[in-house]
Amino acid sequence: MLINPTIEQHDEKRRDKMSQVSLTKGYWFFFEHEGNDISMFGSVWNGKENVSFNNEIVSSFRNLNKFKSEHSFSKNGHNYKVCTHMTNMLRGTLVVSLYCDDELLQTETLSQIGKDKPSKRFFSKTFLWFLVLGFAVGVLAGHFNLFG
Repeated sequence: MLINPTIEQHDEKRRDKMSQVSLTKGYWFFFEHEGNDISMFGSVWNGKENVSFNNEIVSSFRNLNKFKSEHSFSKNGHNYKVCTHMTNMLRGTLVVSLYCDDELLQTETLSQIGKDKPSKRFFSKTFLWFLVLGFAVGVLAGHFNLFG
């Protein structure tokens, strides 16, 4: 049994903490069904996807070359399915749907770049640090003629 250590049990503001997206923390989606916590994590960097049921990882794989994925598992006499769909690559918009016994229960959508203030999210501190670091490496490589 794999345990997802990043999820804290019985936290009142858990849903606010879970339903989020960032370059460093990835995509987090949270669902609840019949008192059970179902969460989905997707890495922005390596395509790793984890689906947890009551803090137990029930499905995990890397999705590097597809815009859609499907995680299926059975718990408490129900057949669950968590489907992901990257609907907009430029904005980083990911739609995740939860199905129970082939019935759609809930759908959530998160985006790396929001429509309201796209520049604020896109030019976050993390992104700017990567930009500065890349520029510095390029200047040093050019100065010392490392690649020539």
